[in-house]
Amino acid sequence: MLVCLRGFIISMSETYGLVNDGLVVFDDTTGLIEDVVEWDERDSVKCDLIEGNEYALVMPGLINTHTHVPMLILQGLGAGLTGFDWLRKIWCVEGLLRPEHVYISAKASILLMLENGITTFADHYFYEEEVVRAVEELGVRGVLAKTVIEYSEHAPKHSIEDSINFAMRFRGIANDRVRTMLGVHAMYSCGTETLLKAVEYSQKYGVRIHMHFSESLHELEYVRDKYGRTPTSLAEELGILKTKPLLAHATYLSNEDIETLSKHKVYVAYSPFTIMSWGQDIARVSDLVEKGVTVSLATDGPVTDGDLSLFKQMKLAIAAQSSRYKTPIKLQPREVLEMVTKKAAESLGIDDLVGILEPGKKADIIVLKPPKTRLVGLRDNPFTTVVFNLGDESVNDVYVDGKKIISNKTLLRINIEKLHKQLVDTRTKLFEEAIVCDR
Repeated sequence: MLVCLRGFIISMSETYGLVNDGLVVFDDTTGLIEDVVEWDERDSVKCDLIEGNEYALVMPGLINTHTHVPMLILQGLGAGLTGFDWLRKIWCVEGLLRPEHVYISAKASILLMLENGITTFADHYFYEEEVVRAVEELGVRGVLAKTVIEYSEHAPKHSIEDSINFAMRFRGIANDRVRTMLGVHAMYSCGTETLLKAVEYSQKYGVRIHMHFSESLHELEYVRDKYGRTPTSLAEELGILKTKPLLAHATYLSNEDIETLSKHKVYVAYSPFTIMSWGQDIARVSDLVEKGVTVSLATDGPVTDGDLSLFKQMKLAIAAQSSRYKTPIKLQPREVLEMVTKKAAESLGIDDLVGILEPGKKADIIVLKPPKTRLVGLRDNPFTTVVFNLGDESVNDVYVDGKKIISNKTLLRINIEKLHKQLVDTRTKLFEEAIVCDR
């Protein structure tokens, strides 16, 4: 069936750009977009179903490039802590997790992201097979990595071999809605032998590395004390940078570090809320962008960012960068919208599938229906309107792979009340066990 979504189209495509009143046409069987046309040209396409109106906004589904979705069950832990102190607290409780915790919590996080217009996410966690299960069941798109942590007595122990085996086993499943990466936690939590193996496997099997990078002052001090250099210098020496890694946070970078990163085709996932709320610095995103580094936006995990909102992250990114550089709108609204669509897709290596609305791409689409009072300046400056005026509450319909998952703000595939009860009951039992972590 050919479905046609009517509205003000923000395609993020160089070819199709903005369409004042148009249709995005897709086949709900193949999941592929077939055309983008003006409303006045609607007779050129044979729509089996037309949805929307001239007041709706139609745009690509948002892409969250770094998170830990199973951590929703841990919400509230670690408040008031930062860096390694936060990690020690969290790792202790994570040592008590079992696969069923990961599955239930991942489902809840995915549903929250869908409500917020996020159709693709990059995850980095333990027992990641359970996240695959949740992705398959709920019909979303995920770029998933099984986490390797060595320097923790509590965190679940997956080896680098486990991570590469996971990546090779699950990539491309669920109608190619699952892609995979290697999940190295960080250079401070894994030994050099493991890091070198990660580089070897990445190059041998064509699987990119997803890792935390230069995220806190604790990490900076640890790497300097142990290795006598910055995290960037160490990553270059070990060969990590030549694997085109996805680096989460990249908060503490010198001018030399930025020059080094710009020499390699690395990707940075920027999560302003998490790092700033930790009391850490504001990342030098504008410097990275000016040097040609591809930067995307991410929420990080639902412990440090409980609402998993990219609309919030876009606003914070603009405010934080303007504050850091003492320049209003240092990041332009269009830039940050690209950071959650086309640049995010490039960062995850899935720009062949998603990130823009044009023929041949997958129909991962969100329809926004905000109050008209929020759209006064839409046709004068659509990017500013979306980034500054709109939020998660505007998301009305969500499609992934051509399949409708949210209709009129209602999730179609799951009983939310039942899932919520499962999550709360499971969390209560987990926290009863976790009392040992307070001793």
